[in-house]
Amino acid sequence: MIRWIRPAGHVLTAAATAFLCLSLWSLFQSGRGADHDLAAARDEVSRTAVRDLALLTSVDPKVAELDLAHWLDVATGPFHDALERDMPNARARFAKQKAPSQGRVTALAVTALDRTAGEATVIASVRIRTGPSGDAAQGTEQRERYEVGMRRVGGVWKISSLRPLPPGRSTP
Repeated sequence: MIRWIRPAGHVLTAAATAFLCLSLWSLFQSGRGADHDLAAARDEVSRTAVRDLALLTSVDPKVAELDLAHWLDVATGPFHDALERDMPNARARFAKQKAPSQGRVTALAVTALDRTAGEATVIASVRIRTGPSGDAAQGTEQRERYEVGMRRVGGVWKISSLRPLPPGRSTP
């Protein structure tokens, strides 16, 4: 009668070990599925939009040419073309600007993401501080909201449209 206890114990131990290994493998794979890929793409769009919106809402008159070149680097499509056409006007505006302006994204949400098409839509709130750096008493601050179109170009997300949103209204 006791002869079956030892082999049964081995079988139960092997079954428990196999179950533990399968459970750990399943847990490991759950972080690598389609949801993980979607979250990673959304995070990449968010990081790029934060960086590029801050860049597009900032200008230092001392290095305005470099700032304008960076604007073109982060833009694509018709938005890029519009920025390029407006360069002479932008240069004239920045030549009159005395103090630097610094944009900072304070809130951002990805509202649409199509990884297959390489397109995304983002809404963002941006604070733009203009004035001598380090002198809060003499500076001004604006708050702006934008709807931003993003497009993946050669594996890199770029801004394809930038539309100001009216205060206190949601996107259509």
